[in-house]
Amino acid sequence: MKNSQKLMNKIHIRQYFSLEEVKRTFWLLRPYIWKYKKAYFGLFFLMFVDIAITLAFAWFLGNITDAAVQSNFERLKYLLIIGVVLSAISIISNFIDTYLETVAINAVKKDVSIDLYHHVLRLPGKNLANIHSGELFSHFTNELHHIDGVAGRGLINLVRLPIISVAAFIYLVQISWKLSLFSLMIAPIAIIGGAVFGLLMRNNSRVINELISNINKSLNETFHGLTVIRSFTMEKLFYKKYINNNNKLYALELKDAKLRGSFYAGGEAVGSITFLVSLIVGAFFVSDNIITIGALLSFINLINHMVYPMTGLAGQWAGYQRSIAALERVTNLLDQPTEDKQLSTYARPKQLTNGIDIKNLSFSYDDNHNVFERFNLHIPAGKVTAFVGPSGAGKSTLFNLLQSFYKPQSGDILFDKSTIGNIGVSALRNMIAYVPQETFLFSGTVRENLMLVRPNIQHYEMVEAAKNANIHDYIASLPEGYNTVIGERGLKLSGGQRQRMAIARAILKDAPILLLDEATSALDSETEHLVKEALDRLMVGKTTLVIAHRLSTIQHADQIVVMDKGRVVQMGNHVDLISQDGLYRELNKSDRSIQNEASPVSMLG
Repeated sequence: MKNSQKLMNKIHIRQYFSLEEVKRTFWLLRPYIWKYKKAYFGLFFLMFVDIAITLAFAWFLGNITDAAVQSNFERLKYLLIIGVVLSAISIISNFIDTYLETVAINAVKKDVSIDLYHHVLRLPGKNLANIHSGELFSHFTNELHHIDGVAGRGLINLVRLPIISVAAFIYLVQISWKLSLFSLMIAPIAIIGGAVFGLLMRNNSRVINELISNINKSLNETFHGLTVIRSFTMEKLFYKKYINNNNKLYALELKDAKLRGSFYAGGEAVGSITFLVSLIVGAFFVSDNIITIGALLSFINLINHMVYPMTGLAGQWAGYQRSIAALERVTNLLDQPTEDKQLSTYARPKQLTNGIDIKNLSFSYDDNHNVFERFNLHIPAGKVTAFVGPSGAGKSTLFNLLQSFYKPQSGDILFDKSTIGNIGVSALRNMIAYVPQETFLFSGTVRENLMLVRPNIQHYEMVEAAKNANIHDYIASLPEGYNTVIGERGLKLSGGQRQRMAIARAILKDAPILLLDEATSALDSETEHLVKEALDRLMVGKTTLVIAHRLSTIQHADQIVVMDKGRVVQMGNHVDLISQDGLYRELNKSDRSIQNEASPVSMLG
């Protein structure tokens, strides 16, 4: 365990002094920084103005003191004008510097956030399946805010602090090289102390970022799974978990505060020691007429500008790398390949005339266990094809592949003899309308949810689609009709109402291919009847693929595909399959036993 800890410490130390992460992050932010190069050039110019003003004020303080001691009133008048000019320049410079820094940081942060969102929208389903939604949320709410330390003042200070320290030392040598050497003896303590505390703060911040990400994941799961939590009486369990995580975060933040406090106290101690040493030795130099009182005041005023960058540089480097540690997670996400260069958008889809052909398809989620292996199937155009089989047979996976949410390891899927790759993701998905078993509606109004499918839709088209989906009468009864807010995920609607909203969306999309994941299995008989009527209207003239959880709903399908363990074990219509010994007959018996229905209503009949 100790050896492992030592190894980790070595790794952290190497990372702390390594420039690889800096290069990687800079390469990510380079185009954004360059886009706002005028603001950054202005900031770097003002950095040199600030250094010049710092040296000029030290010169001003020494000269005005000597002029006052010598009662040189003419020189005092001249120096007072210079002091006013320097003060005016400093005030104006600080204002412009603050404004340019705000412009640069917030502009870069805005652009990175937009590009990250654009990137996430285009990530393949396989990649998204491996990322927790809470972690994605953390990228936008936590990590992106650390850009300040990489693209803002932190970046400027990494250049500014060494320059001002060197410039101050050169000026101090001009005043008294002997006194400068005394002060320089403190420098190694400042540099080493700053580096040690910087490393400790960086490692602690890395742990804090990970813990914040975990808390965001837990919150996300709590809010989305609140019904399940209440149903299984897990409130106390989740509450304790949340308390523990926040106590850990509080302890880490206290540790961070102690480290920062120690760091700043140490820097102040080094500065105070340097100040006292310079003052005491300088007093002897003044008494021996080696330097003037004004020169000593200039020296005392400027000595801190030589020392604090030595401690401050280590702190800035630590802060810079804290930002890198956070943005490292964003960079890893941006490095993942996307499924398409452009975002998908609605366009009038092409009609399907020849059907869908699946040829020698092999697919695995984990590259170890194949869901499909050399799978072949023809789905005729304009017909209803139902897929039945036990759980794990590959029915839902097939729907995912047809929509190109995942890519097969080998083989191909052809729509009218054109492969998915040649069709393009956007064109392919415009050909498909999907009605899932569990409908997702967006927060907002009924109208906004329906207009998402086709932004330029006319109101009469929306009403017609709602009528065909058996949902218009309910919408009309709402206080604000189509402008009624339905709540997050459509929670103000019942399950059947959400399903009929999904059917209305599918009608408005007017796609030639329908994918129906049995949408009636969890509904009461009256609601089920309304949904089935709506589905019957939706399916007219479409190439329809149905995943059937209840065989009673697909008895009038043109083609029934019986699947088991990723293979087609039977295929035909209901009459043919029920007369054969095989899996379909067994599933039918089991279905009738479970449902206990002598004559179920068919959504296809």
